[in-house]
Amino acid sequence: MKTKLMLVLTSCILLTGCHSIGRRSQSNALSCRDAATEIQVERGRPNAVIDGLGWVVGTPTKLALWDRRADNHDVSPQTETALVQYMERNGLGGSMIRINQYDPWGEWERLTSNKRIHPSWRYTVGTYNHLKYTLLPGRVFGGDWYNPFTDSTHVYSDIAPLAISRVAYAKDIRAQTQPGTYAATQELPFVNMVHTTRATNDALKYVAQYGTAQEQAEANRILSPDYGSSWGGQIASFLPFGAPLGRLAGAAVGHGANRLSGRGGPDNSRALNDTSCDTADVD
Repeated sequence: MKTKLMLVLTSCILLTGCHSIGRRSQSNALSCRDAATEIQVERGRPNAVIDGLGWVVGTPTKLALWDRRADNHDVSPQTETALVQYMERNGLGGSMIRINQYDPWGEWERLTSNKRIHPSWRYTVGTYNHLKYTLLPGRVFGGDWYNPFTDSTHVYSDIAPLAISRVAYAKDIRAQTQPGTYAATQELPFVNMVHTTRATNDALKYVAQYGTAQEQAEANRILSPDYGSSWGGQIASFLPFGAPLGRLAGAAVGHGANRLSGRGGPDNSRALNDTSCDTADVD
C-alpha cells in the first residue's frame, strides 16, 4: 500500500514539472487557441520515462481495442485536428482539449469558472472528480474522457474516433436544460451508459457524414469494442476484480459483432481533417 501511494505521489510531482504553457511549435506542441471559436488545445511536454510508463499501464486498453495507439501517450497532429474540427462543426466553443497533459491547477480554475454547471454540483461531484484527476493522473494511468464539470476533454490515445466519442459528451451536456444535474447522475453505475450510448452513436453518425469509407470502417472497428467494454465493466463491476475482466469480455463481444456484421476493416486511418488549429499564445 505504501509503495503504491509513493508511486502516485512521485508521479504527481514529476508530472507537475511537465506542464508548460506557451507558443505551440512543431517539435514540442504546447498550446493553441482558435480565435473564432475559443476552442483551446494544450499538450503536456513529452517525457520519455512518464510516457513510457503510461504506455505500459495502458496495455489492457490496447488489448481491449486491439490497437497499439490506445493510451500510447503520443497523440498526432492529425488526431488533434480531427477532434477540433468535430468541436467546430458542433458549436463546442470555449471547451478545452488536454492532450497527454497533467494540470490540476488549470483544471481547478476551469471548474470554478464553468458557469454552465451550477456551483452546487461543481463543488461537490466536480470536486470529487478533480480529486481523482489529481491523485490518479491520466498522464500515467491513461483513459480518454470528458469532464463536464470543467468542460475539458482529456486525450491520451492517438485514435480520432475514440477522441470524438469522448468529446461528444460535451455536445450532450450542452443540449440539457439542467446540465449539472444530468452530469451528476451520469456518475452513477449503469446510468452513465446513457451518455456513453449517445456519445458513441453521435461519433458514428459524424464519421458516417464526414469520414471516408476507411475512416468509417475504423470508427466501427474501434467504437464497437469500446462500447462493449463499457457495458462489460459495468456488469462485472460488482465482482472481485470484475471490472477489468468485464471490460475485456465486453470488448471481445464488440469485436465479434463487428466480424459478424462485416463492419470495421483492418484499418489505420488517422484523419477526418483538412484544417488545423491556428497557433496562438495562451496567457
